[in-house]
Amino acid sequence: MKLRGLAASLTVLAAITVGASGCSEAGASNEENPETAVTVEEPAEEGQPARLTVSERAEQRLGLRTEPVRPLTGQAGGATEVIAYSAVVYDENGKSWTFSAPSPRTYIRVPIVITSITGQTVQLKSGPPVGTQVVVVGAPELVGAEAGISGEE
Repeated sequence: MKLRGLAASLTVLAAITVGASGCSEAGASNEENPETAVTVEEPAEEGQPARLTVSERAEQRLGLRTEPVRPLTGQAGGATEVIAYSAVVYDENGKSWTFSAPSPRTYIRVPIVITSITGQTVQLKSGPPVGTQVVVVGAPELVGAEAGISGEE
C-alpha cells in the first residue's frame, strides 16, 4: 500500500516537473526576440547620472508614475520644494536622489538635499525646480536599471 502511495506521488511529481519545464521553454521562446526594456545612455562626464529611456511596455509593466515638484513657502530652514517620500532614492554612499522625467519615458537621476521628512512628504533645500515631474512609483526599479541589475539575477 505504501508503494502505491509512493508511486502516485512520484507520478504527480513527474507531471509537475514536465509541466514546469514546458513553462520555462515557453518563457525561453519569448526571450529569443527580447524588447529592450530600458536603454541606458551613459553620461558625457564620468560620475554624472545616466539618461534612462524606458520602452512603453516596460513603463506600463513597472507602473511608473510621476508627480510635479511642489513649491513650499514660509518654511524655516531653507526648504523651498516638496516631493513625495516615494520619489527619494539613496545611492551606495547614502546620498539622496530623485528621478526627474524631462520627457516622456525618459528619466534622469537628480541630486536632492533634504531638509526634513514628515510622514510621506519630503521638504527639499535643493533639487529639481518646482513643476519638474519626478518618479513617485517605480524609482527603485530605475535605480536597478541604471546599475545594470536586470531583475533576472
